[in-house]
Amino acid sequence: MHQTVLLREAVDALVTNPSGFYVDGTFGRGGHSLAILDQLDDNGQLLGVDKDPQAAVTAAQLQKVEKRFSFFHGSFAQLQGKFEEMGVETVDGILLDLGVSSPQLDEASRGFSFLNDGPLDMRMDTSRGETAAQWIAAASVEEIASVLRE
Repeated sequence: MHQTVLLREAVDALVTNPSGFYVDGTFGRGGHSLAILDQLDDNGQLLGVDKDPQAAVTAAQLQKVEKRFSFFHGSFAQLQGKFEEMGVETVDGILLDLGVSSPQLDEASRGFSFLNDGPLDMRMDTSRGETAAQWIAAASVEEIASVLRE
């Protein structure tokens, strides 16, 4: 079971306007989002964002019961376009919990695990792009060395 680190501290520092518009830029399994929603009033809004298709499944369940929450399956790097699409002019805060989550590490098929054998995938969004195995198979020795060095 994933336990969100510094949950209260991060959310308490983030939410300064209970009626504001906030972004959980790395939704994951929703731990931060639920805590943010707890601090928002009826006018507050939260946009969850994540590349992980499993995060999208979790977010879809939350959207069914929480009208203040919306979700975008993509990268936080695409937020400006999403804000324009939504008509959002002001954002009160953005939370980014960067890195690989314990559910991603625990699931050997994702290719991030240190403890279990699995395919060499290593994509945050398993629905697009090439796997690490595909890249290694096509990359030159120089490219691989550069990635490892840099």
